[in-house]
Amino acid sequence: MAGTTSVKKIFSGSIWGIVAKVFDALAKFITIPLLVGYYGKGDYGLIALAFSLNAYLRLMDLGMNVGSVRYFAMWEAKSKYKKIMRASRSSMVFYGVIGLINTFVFVLMADYGPSLFNISVEQAPTYRIMMYILAGSTVFNWLSNVVIQLLSAKDELGFVNRITFISSILNFLVALAAIHFQWSLPVYFLFYTLSTLIVYPFYVHRLKVFPVPIKQLLLPKWDSGAFGQIIGYSLSIFVMGIFQFSANELRPILLARYASGIEVLTEYRVIQTIAMLVLSFGTIFLQVLLPSASKVYAENNQPKMEKMVFEATRYISVFLTFVVFVLILNADKILLVYMGEDYLHLSIWLIIWLLTVLLSMHNTPVASLVLSSGKTKALVYSSAIGCLVSLPMTVVLAPEFNVGAAVIGYLAYMLIQIGFFYLYYIPRVLSLNSRKIFFGGFFPSLLGAVIALFLAHYLGVWMDFKNPIVGISFNSVVFVVLFIAYHWAFVVKAADIHYLKEKLLNKPTSDALN
Repeated sequence: MAGTTSVKKIFSGSIWGIVAKVFDALAKFITIPLLVGYYGKGDYGLIALAFSLNAYLRLMDLGMNVGSVRYFAMWEAKSKYKKIMRASRSSMVFYGVIGLINTFVFVLMADYGPSLFNISVEQAPTYRIMMYILAGSTVFNWLSNVVIQLLSAKDELGFVNRITFISSILNFLVALAAIHFQWSLPVYFLFYTLSTLIVYPFYVHRLKVFPVPIKQLLLPKWDSGAFGQIIGYSLSIFVMGIFQFSANELRPILLARYASGIEVLTEYRVIQTIAMLVLSFGTIFLQVLLPSASKVYAENNQPKMEKMVFEATRYISVFLTFVVFVLILNADKILLVYMGEDYLHLSIWLIIWLLTVLLSMHNTPVASLVLSSGKTKALVYSSAIGCLVSLPMTVVLAPEFNVGAAVIGYLAYMLIQIGFFYLYYIPRVLSLNSRKIFFGGFFPSLLGAVIALFLAHYLGVWMDFKNPIVGISFNSVVFVVLFIAYHWAFVVKAADIHYLKEKLLNKPTSDALN
């Protein structure tokens, strides 16, 4: 019975996680043009800079988020609640110190940021207030990590994601209220920050699921023995992720320093939001097909492993190429409808970013097996090389290409990563066939999407619709028909239909992976 309850909790957590991510992505997609229209391109750039600084400082977590959940879950399974209490109280000390350091950093950023970034004299007072707001909230944000880690270890992800969903709704409502009531930028940022903090008491109250008093879990007290186990494991995770995290989160900060103006961050945020829609919707498909990666590797069944990676890559590639190329086909029209004519020059950078997302996500089945294998040392080296190439590239190109510099830099990083996977990890670490995975699993859908895109594009140009929404609708319908026809003729097989029915509808059919 306990096993059934655990499965239900995991399933609930997955579903609510998907709902929260998709809603958050859609909410950002809706509110960004509204906020840019109200505050202006330059001032919204201050919001993007604040978010970017806050995101990058999350690096100070040192991998503790992963390590804590792992050990809390292990100890909870063995009812070692005294050890959980000692470790969680030590974590409160650790995160409290990190929060205070972050507070100091934001105060310094308030004083020195205007000279460090491209912030005008008129924007400086607003920027400083935003940094002080972050400084006042950061300790609470860091301390909440311990509570969420404890709940995650207790299989309460469904509850955590429901609260995250509520927080996203509040963020959305605050943005609408700011425009309706004509709040100043500092007032909007204050209420946005409060909307993320207001849900924390619900997390704390939920800790009643533990058979120990809540204060015994959260009252700060240092215990180096219990904390040492977690931090030792966490640092290995931190080392593995530091370069990838830096390659992602430093790009907008470098733009704020080296590009032509702070408004470039608004352009960055616009195309990032559209690209993140692909990642959000892609999560749904990935969670359906990829849970078995660790189990397959643990079985050490090489033929089954190769079959799983190949088939998973095929299914994911069909989905990703479909979504990505629909957006690429309509990139200029989407920007026109979404933000206006002033943003049409971003279409080429949006297209490159979408292709980069396609490259990174189609490789997820292989990446999941790599992480399952534990053989990640070489992955650290490839991430380091990619980071050390892409970030200087962003700095050098920023004055001329502005937002394009970050896009090109990220593409360079991803090409290094993907090349490393196909040339080294797949053949040597996993002993799989790189050519088969790329040309058999990924390339057929890529080719079909390219063909459908060119035909739909030229037919759309020939029809020459003046209304961009009509043009988007026509192009998309033509693309969908051509894409489906190609895949039905050359890619999709009867076994694929049976397999998807089994996985998506939970109907027993012949196992397509056996």
